[in-house]
Amino acid sequence: MKSNNTIAAFHILGTENGALKLNTNKMYHWNIPKRLRKEPIQKGDIVLVPTARGNRRVVVMNVFREEFEETQKLYKKVIKVIERAPQ
Repeated sequence: MKSNNTIAAFHILGTENGALKLNTNKMYHWNIPKRLRKEPIQKGDIVLVPTARGNRRVVVMNVFREEFEETQKLYKKVIKVIERAPQ
């Protein structure tokens, strides 16, 4: 069985009264490198990703498998998991 290799996420703008404030205008996608697939990334995790404005934190909204041969899309890679979602 092949593992999930792509995340869809929203950027975190900051916190407001202890709650995360998200930029929900557009959902962005990143590739999950093989070294991070051992402990799968789940919905709600906060991960560090490269962007045009440097490395930023995002909240994972969806995790799925995407084949390059079918989509022909290359994404930047997730750097690391900052915080796991509570179970």
